Amino acid sequence: MFDSVAFAVFSSTMIRHILFFLFFLPVLLWSNTLEEVRSKFPKVVSDSELCKSLITDLTSKRNITSTEKAYLGALQTIWANHTNSPISKWKTFQRGKDNLEAAVLQSPNNVEIRLLRYSVQSNCPRFLNYYRDMEGDKSYIQQRKTQLKHPQVLKMYNTLFKS
Repeated sequence: MFDSVAFAVFSSTMIRHILFFLFFLPVLLWSNTLEEVRSKFPKVVSDSELCKSLITDLTSKRNITSTEKAYLGALQTIWANHTNSPISKWKTFQRGKDNLEAAVLQSPNNVEIRLLRYSVQSNCPRFLNYYRDMEGDKSYIQQRKTQLKHPQVLKMYNTLFKS
């Protein structure tokens, strides 16, 4: 009798733990996505496989945040450099630009998003005609630098503004 009661309590507890794990595992895995993207972002210009992998991770995620959308857009604009076809380059760049602009519209006061847009605009060729927000973003970012907390984001800021 004692063994069956102990087993029932054990199995009930075990089932709760399993259900908890199965429910929260995707949350735990995806919560690291932004940190992973931030830490790997500086390497994507020279590493096409990493760029592609991060794009895949972000596009497969449900309920993407505005910051993640901005990184997706920035990654897509960089991915345009890794493709060969001029048409593919153009379409990929436009998709990235659209995602980046959508992120800015979603969170216009997010300094990290504005930093990403500034980074893309300051590094893309002038003929792509994507530079109109550079001066406004630069001023906005420099005035709010103290809001940038993540070390990789601060490093990006320092690289862009040589401070």
